[in-house]
Order: sequence, then structure tokens, then C-alpha cells
Amino acid sequence: MRMHPIQAEFDTLLQTIKQLPALRAIGKTGGEALPSDGYSDIDLFLFCEQIPSLEVRSVHYSLFPRGVTVTEFGFSEHPHWGLVDSVLVGEQEVYLMYFTQSTFTASIDAILRGERTEREENYFYPTGRLASTLGMHAFYDPEGYLAEIKTRISVYPDSLRNAILTSCLPKIDDEEDFMRAIRRKDVLFYHATLDLALDRFLQALFALNRVYFPSRKRSLEYIRKIAIKPEDCELKLERVVALGAGAETLDESYRIWRIQKENLENLSNQL
Repeated sequence: MRMHPIQAEFDTLLQTIKQLPALRAIGKTGGEALPSDGYSDIDLFLFCEQIPSLEVRSVHYSLFPRGVTVTEFGFSEHPHWGLVDSVLVGEQEVYLMYFTQSTFTASIDAILRGERTEREENYFYPTGRLASTLGMHAFYDPEGYLAEIKTRISVYPDSLRNAILTSCLPKIDDEEDFMRAIRRKDVLFYHATLDLALDRFLQALFALNRVYFPSRKRSLEYIRKIAIKPEDCELKLERVVALGAGAETLDESYRIWRIQKENLENLSNQL
């Protein structure tokens, strides 16, 4: 099997990072394999008892091989993305995302309890954090921290499912805004209303199936794989969006959307 062009440098980067003080685990989203598509970046989650200072990180980074370059340092821990240092391995972008264990664990627990059901800044979906963590490959986990987190989220909890359905189902059809857009033949306003409605529809659909909603990327691909859904769900969603692009077909788009919404509610009531 042919080795990935940056595999040797990446392995050395991992070995160097493992020496950081207070580091407890390293995980990579998307599995173990390095991307080969030429445009995907690499997210490394670095779980720490306490995030090493800039000075300590700089000393360790100085041991990186020649093909690894630090392009940017982070200075504070973001609740979604941690403290991020950006690195180039050859021409491949790698993000070193440092998280304090206690903060990350508290965030996961809050999501599982159903306390964060809304989309947050920059299209961050709390359930997407659960999905990415569940599929994370552990490059380093000597104390089993990452394994324990993955076990905790391996079963979709009723608390989260019920919270998402309670929050999202009533918001799938903002009739007032939809009708206002249709009367005015306002395509852009219609799309803004539909985008919010789609958000809630997708989250509710995935919750019904006890699947963590990852993000709006590749939504149709994910829907094809789930079992509980309205008939011809993917095709009808595509139809809703296509008809929503024309001022004269907004009413037909909304008619199909209402049927999808009613079918989803019926499925929810049956479970």
C-alpha cells in the first residue's frame, strides 16, 4: 500500500505533540486516514488537563521536522473549537485544537441532557460535536479519556431526542413568514424562511432516528441512509428548494413543504 505523501511528517508531528505536558489524549475527526482529496484539512483534538502555555507549545513545535511549519498561534480557548494553533505539513493544513478536559466533558454532558438544541454561531450544531467525537480516531489515549467519552455518547439518549423534537417540530412551519414571502413573491425572503425551517426539519428528522445531526453538509446523503422519514423525503426536499427559486412557484414549494412537515409530525406521533 502506497504511503500518504505527508505520512512520515505527520507521524513525527504526533510523536512530538505527545510529549506536551498535561496532554491526555489526541483524536482526529474523520477516522485515521489522512485526506487525499487535496482540499480537506486535518482537525486534531488535543485534550489536556490544562492547556500548555504559548511558550511551552513553541518549544515543542521547534522540534517539528523541516516539512512542518507553524503558521498561527491561538491565544484563548473557544467553547466550540478550543485553542487553535495552525500548522502546515507540506501543503496540508492541520489544526491543533486544544481543549481542557473538564470544559469539553461539561459541554458533551450538556448536549446529551438536551440543553443545547439550537444551531449556534457559524452554523455550529451541538449534535455535530457528538457525531464527530463518536467517529474520532484516537492516536493517543493512554488513560482512556477519549474512549470513555465515546462510550458515553454511543447510545442516543431520550433526553436529547425529546428536547430536540419538542424544540424543533413547532418551528418547522412559520406560516406567517412563508405566506408573507409568497404574497410578495419575495424569493430571497422565502429562502431565508425556508433555511430556518429546513434547519429544524433536519434536526428533528435525525433525532427521530436517534442519529446525531452532524451539519448541513451532505444532508441528502445522510438522509438516504436513515430509516424513519417521510416518503420520497430527499426528492421532495430537493423539489421544495427548486420551486422556491422562482417567484411564480413559491406557493407550490410551500404546499409540498407543508406535506413534508405534516408527515414528519405524524411519524413523531407514532413513536
